[in-house]
Amino acid sequence: MNQMFKIKLWVAFFSGWILLHDSSNLHEYYVSSTDILYLDEKKQVQITTYIFIDDMEDYLNSRSDFNIQLQPDNRITEVDSLIQVFFKNNFKLRFDKKFLKIKYLGREYKEDQLLIFAQVNRTNKPKSFEITNTILTSFRKGQQNIVHLKSENSRKSFLMDASKTILTQFWFE
Repeated sequence: MNQMFKIKLWVAFFSGWILLHDSSNLHEYYVSSTDILYLDEKKQVQITTYIFIDDMEDYLNSRSDFNIQLQPDNRITEVDSLIQVFFKNNFKLRFDKKFLKIKYLGREYKEDQLLIFAQVNRTNKPKSFEITNTILTSFRKGQQNIVHLKSENSRKSFLMDASKTILTQFWFE
């Protein structure tokens, strides 16, 4: 074997060893996503939040005296009530410095995610808005929450986490 081949082989072996060694230090990622759609003609805000089922189960079980299982629910009424309170406490909207009354509509499961549906009726397009999103930020270290704000003509996305739970912006379009 020539010297260059030996060096390349040693570098490849060493690089592989480092990658395998470092993979044991990887951590999981915790993410939720929320779509906020403003419909001008209906004067309505539609909200859909996506949370991984296992993250929500872990959260609910850490705060409950009974074992909670999602998909299928083992306690439908209790689970629905807990999720409604969770969403109300962790997601808030303000338009032009006024809190909006968010109406919880329900939830469903899609593959490995819990979808939470909510809406705000009879609201005018704001000049500014504020989003408070603390979904799982105090529960999961490294939790990130992506918010997609859409109107009929525009779309903006924001990344929120424990260090940024409140977002204040001027309206876009």
